[in-house]
Amino acid sequence: MSLSGLPSDLPLSLLQSARQNLAKILSETIQQLVPPPPEPTAQWAQKNIVLPRETGALQREFDLYYGPHLYGIFAAIDDPATPEIYCQKAAQVLWTTALICYIAKRICRHPGVILGMFATDSAAKKFSQTKFNPIGKATPEIASRINFTGSRKSGGSMLRKEFDGGFLEMFGSNAAGNVKSTTADFVFVEEPDDAADNVGDQGDSIKLLFERTKRVRYPKKILGGTPSLKGFSKVEQYIELSDKRELPVACHDCGEKHVLDFEYVHGWQAGSEPVGEKHPIFAYNRPDMAVYCCPHCGSVWDDFQRKENIRNTVAAAMEEGDPYCGWVPTQPFAGVAGFCNLNELYSCLPGVGVVELVKDYLEAEHYAAIGDNTKQIVFVNSKLGKPYELKDSREDAEVYRERAMADPDSQHDELHCPEKGLLVTIGIDVQHNRLAVIIRAWGRDAESWLMYWGEIAAERRTADETDAVWSALDDLVFRPFKHASGTAIYASAISIDSSDGTTSEAVLNWVRSRSKKYPSVLLMAIKGSSSVDPEIFTQPRAKSLDHRRPDKMTKADRLGVKLYFVGTNKAKDLISTSMGFEGSGPGRFHYYNPEQMRADYFEQMTGEAKIPSRRLKGRKVWEQKPGRPVEAWDCEVYALHAARARRVNQLRPSQWDDMERQLLQANLFDQAGALIAKDIDDAKPTARRKSNYWDR
Repeated sequence: MSLSGLPSDLPLSLLQSARQNLAKILSETIQQLVPPPPEPTAQWAQKNIVLPRETGALQREFDLYYGPHLYGIFAAIDDPATPEIYCQKAAQVLWTTALICYIAKRICRHPGVILGMFATDSAAKKFSQTKFNPIGKATPEIASRINFTGSRKSGGSMLRKEFDGGFLEMFGSNAAGNVKSTTADFVFVEEPDDAADNVGDQGDSIKLLFERTKRVRYPKKILGGTPSLKGFSKVEQYIELSDKRELPVACHDCGEKHVLDFEYVHGWQAGSEPVGEKHPIFAYNRPDMAVYCCPHCGSVWDDFQRKENIRNTVAAAMEEGDPYCGWVPTQPFAGVAGFCNLNELYSCLPGVGVVELVKDYLEAEHYAAIGDNTKQIVFVNSKLGKPYELKDSREDAEVYRERAMADPDSQHDELHCPEKGLLVTIGIDVQHNRLAVIIRAWGRDAESWLMYWGEIAAERRTADETDAVWSALDDLVFRPFKHASGTAIYASAISIDSSDGTTSEAVLNWVRSRSKKYPSVLLMAIKGSSSVDPEIFTQPRAKSLDHRRPDKMTKADRLGVKLYFVGTNKAKDLISTSMGFEGSGPGRFHYYNPEQMRADYFEQMTGEAKIPSRRLKGRKVWEQKPGRPVEAWDCEVYALHAARARRVNQLRPSQWDDMERQLLQANLFDQAGALIAKDIDDAKPTARRKSNYWDR
């Protein structure tokens, strides 16, 4: 026998044949052991997904003929080197259907834990009931793996779908427990602009959800939705972290490519000489004459040609082996694929065309002209897929900084009160690891001067009453402030935020103990009012407490501390208006030496804008711009609340004269105007008078 295991006396031809057969068997065995390459989602979805009539689909089988732009999105989702995919899009571009296709493929081919977050539980239920369940029931690949009967035995529910190897759980963004307990292979966010900003005081709901994938080797995070207002849109914020891909479409005549845009829709505008009857909404414009025009050669595209150009562009890119399927990154890739400028002109669905788009535009412009811009916002967001830029009447931070540098009344030193300041109030914002403080002086006609803006860091946490941050706060707010007249002035009123459940007890105890120690200072624990447009300051209502029902008592009730409510909307309106004034006089809002101020003051003071409310139709409310800290802005609101508690807007000239006279009579080193602290620890309770009832 030879080393090959075959008899050595066999003919050479037979040995060679045996070797060839053995090599073939080994090759086939190896091929069977090596898993086949994963099937692309675009291919799998078109082969398996079935769209039932109740989803609004006109065709039975899912077909990218009606959504060629999705080839590039599916390619990014399939790419293991791309863990995050973000999409800023318009309506009618099949985003939700594409997301369901990928969820279905994960369930069928790569089962694991899938978490889906929506703005609310009701939005999650609507997605499940009207989108996922119908498609799942109609698609055999999914129906064979998920029990859609809703029975308890199935282990699933409307918001939880169980299958071999994992489960899909859908939930609202407004509950902390939903996003902090489960490790997931794949997470997705639908309509991020509606997601909760702060879940149970633990942080942004989207970031908390994304944390669930940290321990997974190959995670996948998908976020997509329609943007809202520019500067406030979460999807816009996330797109900025991506490579910002666009899909340029080639013209069928000149071959040049460009990104589809509404500005290239022509033919509908009224001429200089109106023709025909005036329409109540469209005026003399003719939306029925609208066509799309190539910006390079002027070639006219009807809706059929527009859709064909999109399909041909994508097909040509794929034939050339383009991994992006026609999409072009405009920023460097850093692990995040972003798809933007995906407006309704990219829709290849039947019935979606430029005529209806122009009608929507003209309707939005008509109502905006008479003061209602809600339809205009919807058009820009939902049709163009862009954030709506709301005109803000306020200046930017740099303008306010330059005004402060040029303002003669804003040149005093930090912690010094200018000559016209006669009353000092303080606003304090409480964060978990620090205290933010604004000190402001007030004078006649509600003119005011900033004296201090800064923060005090906690050694451990502000919720700890023994932390040194509270004694450091005492040293700052109860100290004498040097007045320009040479005397000392002290804080008259202090408003401190007590709305955070984690820190509220420490705040209430501080207010309670310091109110006893410094009785001449009005110390107020405050919260934002839930009423619609309340006054800046209102006296707390008297409460009837039932001490037999401690479960019905608040922390403030148990500690005997009054809780004051702040009309934040009106306070911010007033501060915003005051910041717009220049020079000296009534209502003017001054600062102190800009060289001594913290550099972030004006950035924080412009960190919010007044925008249309999502909950209160027809009303505008102040909202924080994403990623912008606003502690200084909040502290100014609280300092204004404290000033209103001291009625600075109602004091008569004679009362201001009395305050000035008392201030000037007090010497800087005298105790006449000093803030005397009572020794609470040594104070003994008054002895109760003994009753003589039993001596009768």
